[in-house]
Amino acid sequence: MKKIILLLFCITIITSCEKEDLTSAATTATTKSLTAKQVTTNSLDAYPNKRQNNYPIILVHGMCGWGRDEMLGYRYWGGLGDTQTFLNLYGYKTFTASVGPISSNWDRAVELYYNIVGGRVDYGAAHALKHGHNRYGDTYPGFYKQWSATNKVHIVGHSLGGASPRFLIQLLENGDAAEKAYVPSGQEAPTSDLFKGNKKNWVASLTSIAGVQNGALTVDSGYFREDLMKMVLGMGAIGGIGLEQNTFYNFDLGQWGLQRQKNETVKAYFDRIFDKTSSGAPSSARFWNSQDNCMYDLSVKAMQVQNEWVKSSPNVYYASYTFNDMVEQTNGTWSPASTMSLLFKLEAANIGRTTASLPLGFLNWRPNDGLVSVVSSQYPIGHDYVLMDPLNRKLAPKGVWDVHPTIKGQDHLSVVAPDYLQSTSTWLNKFYLDIAKDLSYLPK
Repeated sequence: MKKIILLLFCITIITSCEKEDLTSAATTATTKSLTAKQVTTNSLDAYPNKRQNNYPIILVHGMCGWGRDEMLGYRYWGGLGDTQTFLNLYGYKTFTASVGPISSNWDRAVELYYNIVGGRVDYGAAHALKHGHNRYGDTYPGFYKQWSATNKVHIVGHSLGGASPRFLIQLLENGDAAEKAYVPSGQEAPTSDLFKGNKKNWVASLTSIAGVQNGALTVDSGYFREDLMKMVLGMGAIGGIGLEQNTFYNFDLGQWGLQRQKNETVKAYFDRIFDKTSSGAPSSARFWNSQDNCMYDLSVKAMQVQNEWVKSSPNVYYASYTFNDMVEQTNGTWSPASTMSLLFKLEAANIGRTTASLPLGFLNWRPNDGLVSVVSSQYPIGHDYVLMDPLNRKLAPKGVWDVHPTIKGQDHLSVVAPDYLQSTSTWLNKFYLDIAKDLSYLPK
């Protein structure tokens, strides 16, 4: 029952988000963003078959995800199980990050940085000024403070968690021009080291699990605030989950002045988060009306523009795992598989018959995992990629996406927490153990 409510929670968020028009911004993208560049494997070396590195793995949750100290122990990665603990038991040092569940890719990337190294989150003075929120956020102890070009990390992200780390890699290596140019006044702190760049080779690899690399068709207008509040407020009676406990769930929007206050009821907290008409500074209205939230970032047009700025680094190994839980029909549409969760079928069917104007053509966007199209989760359109051959496995070069064969029979959330309809703890443990082994085989 917990799983059903959690699914409803996530689906409501991603299917009901209100969007801003990005048409004018999208026209600035070059034709390169619409051109897939497949790299041939003829000259590539065979994939290594022994361990070559001991870099830790960092798990990054997707939109509406949560950290290990939330949801009363129900894990985003593993459900009633625990992917982090399982991988650690098998000798693969693993950490779990906690970033803003509905924040922008920029804010999530910055929070991920401070999750790792520790310290008070600095979103950037120029960025904060542009979008109208506070420059600083929460303070983290840091779970891998020695992070450097010598002490690299592997990042494994699900859904939006497969995209946000690309922004972090971009900032690490190249910094940000606006932040570099910002001149602090008075007692204001100087620019964060993150935005200065020159941190190449800090990330050994990025693995995207059902990642939203090119946008999600499920992001459209709707009754987001009302539906979400009903879903979440109804979770308190399920399975002993107590909504009145501070450990239950946090939207991590402190930079907007939207953190939960001491003794604030859950209803009052959600009323404040989702009140687009509120006044004051900063306010929820500013958040929802800004271009600094994941609802804005998740549109196809926004991702198309962002993929021009966020490059695939020549210093990082990339891999993607995609899922298709649909059945092709004779008329060219796709329908949900009979085993797909009922909670996904309506949106999956809508995607399966889309005729929208889309990069690479709408037919390629119809196969999906219930929420994200296969074509969106394979690689950022316009970036180099290799189609992995499991019978003749090759080592994709750094900067080139190693696109694994699409896995059938799993939906968007069954690949992170077992639903016991399409996935089990045993299946998930083996899936992530195989990924951990692959990562450890990568050359230093």
